[in-house]
Amino acid sequence: MLHIRNGCLAASLCLLVAACGGGASDSSTAGASGSATSSVVATSPVAQSAACDTPLAPSVVNNSIVVPVPSDFDPSANPTPTTRAYFSVMLPSRCPGDRFPVVLHSHGYGGNRLKTLAANGDLHPGDPHFTSIDELVQALPYHGYVVISYDERGHGDSVPANGGGNARIIDPRAEVQDARAILDWAYDNADSLYVQTEPQTGIPKDIKVGTIGYSYGGGFQMPLAALDPRIDTIVPNGTWYDLLYSLLPGQGMKLSYGGLLCLLASTATTASPGGHGVSNTPLVATLCNTIGVQGPLASTVRTETDLFNLASLPTAYPRPVSGTELTQFFFDHGMGYFEAQQRAGLPWNFGETQAVLRKVPALFLQGNRDVLFNVTEAYMNARYFASTGADVRVLTTEGGHMNPLAGQSQGTANCGGVVGVASILSWFDRQLKGIDSDTFNAIPKVCLSVADTVGAPNTQPVGLEMDRIPVGSLSGPGAIPTSASTLTASVPLGAAGPVFVPITTISGTGQVLAGVPRITNLAVTRGTGAVQAAVAYVGVGIQRAGKLILVDDQVTAFAEGDHQDDPGLNAGAVLLPAIGEQLQDGDQVGLLFYPQHVQYAAIVSASSLPNATNVVNFALGTQIPPVTSALDLSTAAVPNVYNVSATDVELPILVPGAYPGSRLSQ
Repeated sequence: MLHIRNGCLAASLCLLVAACGGGASDSSTAGASGSATSSVVATSPVAQSAACDTPLAPSVVNNSIVVPVPSDFDPSANPTPTTRAYFSVMLPSRCPGDRFPVVLHSHGYGGNRLKTLAANGDLHPGDPHFTSIDELVQALPYHGYVVISYDERGHGDSVPANGGGNARIIDPRAEVQDARAILDWAYDNADSLYVQTEPQTGIPKDIKVGTIGYSYGGGFQMPLAALDPRIDTIVPNGTWYDLLYSLLPGQGMKLSYGGLLCLLASTATTASPGGHGVSNTPLVATLCNTIGVQGPLASTVRTETDLFNLASLPTAYPRPVSGTELTQFFFDHGMGYFEAQQRAGLPWNFGETQAVLRKVPALFLQGNRDVLFNVTEAYMNARYFASTGADVRVLTTEGGHMNPLAGQSQGTANCGGVVGVASILSWFDRQLKGIDSDTFNAIPKVCLSVADTVGAPNTQPVGLEMDRIPVGSLSGPGAIPTSASTLTASVPLGAAGPVFVPITTISGTGQVLAGVPRITNLAVTRGTGAVQAAVAYVGVGIQRAGKLILVDDQVTAFAEGDHQDDPGLNAGAVLLPAIGEQLQDGDQVGLLFYPQHVQYAAIVSASSLPNATNVVNFALGTQIPPVTSALDLSTAAVPNVYNVSATDVELPILVPGAYPGSRLSQ
């Protein structure tokens, strides 16, 4: 007899978990993983009520499969014809006939898979954003989910020494195919894994499945959803839309965080104790040998041109990489490519039946102060997925990729009164089980964090709930139109700090700066006394009581020349990072122009970086005190003298409650 349990269809046969797919298997029962140090939300796990007298206890099974995809596509890497992918399956408490949805999880760059269950189903919303996501994943089996957490190729156990592949930065031909093969395996072993299959859809090997992960583990979800019709929902955290925009905004090299990423590739971490870092494809290895701590000329890489020139030298190791190859590699590995190809009526060329994004419900979480993947990338991803008519929500937080070299530390996954991890759990319950809840119904279409930058993340949480993310100057009820038809600035020889150019002065209280600033054209030229190419470092600033505030720590580098668009975004204008800030009476709001900025400085060397392993662990989500002594600031001694001329500079300012569909959440 068939019966429904916990929102899932159950069959009549109980099979024990077995090793499948050609890999050795071991299992463990539930045990405590990293304990939280802050607030805990005790929950009543959906899967607690047993439908039999002796349910099997939650457990973990480790496994691996051989994927019929080469270990690399670069001939210089001597690729093997197949790749072994390693993963852990976390099983809930279960009885004969139970069937559960799957949540597929992967890790950030430089990390590895989750291998242990939480002690119980509690959530930890007071922990740092990325940490709380991992804790949620480990708790999901107590809420009636089968979790599969896997090592991306080049990471953890999925490295060439174990038959795995090289990291190709979420290549749709490589990493995405690994994920699809794991889903095939889950279907083939659905009975022993208690996985809910979907034979009624007509989709081959269909199962009920959602995805979760942050950073690199967010990056795999969107192309997987585009290419695999089995994906029922995605929850990307802190990830990219286009890697050119992420690493080379305005053709300026984001050297500080780029150096951290390359440090991740070569350093053992708490996520991989005694480990080997990342086994990268040769192109990425050359990139790291150019801009990373091992690059003797890294501090000279200020622009896209500098990067392309150095990486293409005959002496580049392990091989020269041309600018064209780098550009195409970055472009192919993000949703910007998928959207551009679809808009042009061109194929994606990844074996798809049609190059049209499916209608996939998506919940995006992104950090306001994330200096690697800013909120504008979440805006672009959400816009693309929403264009299908799918249910798409966006929550921005005070967490994400913090740069300890710039004095940052990570906040939570919450947006004002919207609790991130609770929202994610309710999202999965609704999208994968059909269970409605007050928590799910309270998730706004958009929640932008507008907590204060000064003192972040230890400031009062405040979120602005809206129907959409504002872009540029606003109009209508509750809008405060804010723009400058022309704006000029000069950073002179010997400038010790930023030059501030005000656009508006705030009159009254209750206004917020929230959304994506937009500029029609921004031109950068060399100033008097310049001895090198000009690079403008631009952010949105507030002058308050004689002090300057760089809103949400966001700075964009613009290389010498004209800019009418962002590389990879194709938005028809320059879009600065989306930001959120409450304003005060008398605030002057405008743009800041820096002569240099710490986010665009090189790391001196691995040996000179204090607590290098701790800094790497920080980038993976472990909180450490800020470190500011490891940067090569020698380029600051070379004057960066420049002029900027901009047209149609627009800032989104509004009055919550008066602007349609908006309200503050605390």
